[in-house]
Amino acid sequence: MSTPQITFIGAGAIGLPMAVRAAAVGAVTAVDTSAERLAEARSHGLQTSESLAATSPADIVLVMVATAQQAAAVLNGPDGVYATADPGAVVVVLSTLGPDAMQKLAAERPAGGPVLLDVPVTGGIPGAVAGTLTLFAAGDPDAIEQIRPVLETMGKVVFSGPNVGDGQSYKIVNQLLATSQLVVAAEALAFAERLGLDTGKVFDAVRGGAGGSWMLENYGPRMLDTNTADIAARVDIFLKDAALVGETAERIGFEGEMATATVAVLERAVALGLAARDASSVIDVYRQK
Repeated sequence: MSTPQITFIGAGAIGLPMAVRAAAVGAVTAVDTSAERLAEARSHGLQTSESLAATSPADIVLVMVATAQQAAAVLNGPDGVYATADPGAVVVVLSTLGPDAMQKLAAERPAGGPVLLDVPVTGGIPGAVAGTLTLFAAGDPDAIEQIRPVLETMGKVVFSGPNVGDGQSYKIVNQLLATSQLVVAAEALAFAERLGLDTGKVFDAVRGGAGGSWMLENYGPRMLDTNTADIAARVDIFLKDAALVGETAERIGFEGEMATATVAVLERAVALGLAARDASSVIDVYRQK
């Protein structure tokens, strides 16, 4: 595909750096309802639009929104993707929605409409900026290969299955690990505090050992820095993902102890008013016990 026209829906904290990466191989128009986000997108040299209806037809539509409800509105709304996109376009959902929600979106795709791919990502803001995300790509293998150059600007593409929803299943396994490891990192560092230890030294001692994890490495310093004001990922987004793990496990009759415990801690964080705070603030659940 030569210089594809790309519409990127959702220029948020992780979406914008992904859109910037995609611009290395295509002409990207960022679509968002936030004037501030669109201004930031323009500062990176991207074209912008407040609505899909005002954009030119795209070869590829990338969707990075927060919830299944938002994805459904973006795809199926009167001025949504299916109403405005060329039937020959490839539509890629990059969000974490869960396999059930993704399969529902697939069932709602109009006959003869654009191909729909299921490609949730992991790696957070650092991975989005560096282009080192993992993309769990599922759906029509030919369509995945067609847009692979675009996906590979963002990171490593892992073929996760031929069915829409397979990528979400891979991602839900990932989110069991990610959400529980965030909570464990918070518990461990709060435990070190209660023991009267120098938590910075403890963090340095354990980060590279068998107890280390991506979540500890990336969120541990933020947990220890009480002046951290910026948001890498919100507590309520982690709760949404942990709840998806629990719902999926319940649907298939899988009894998982970690998913239940993780949801409980994150729900406690929300009850403490931390929903819109950075996920590192989960440590406050333990500090207030």
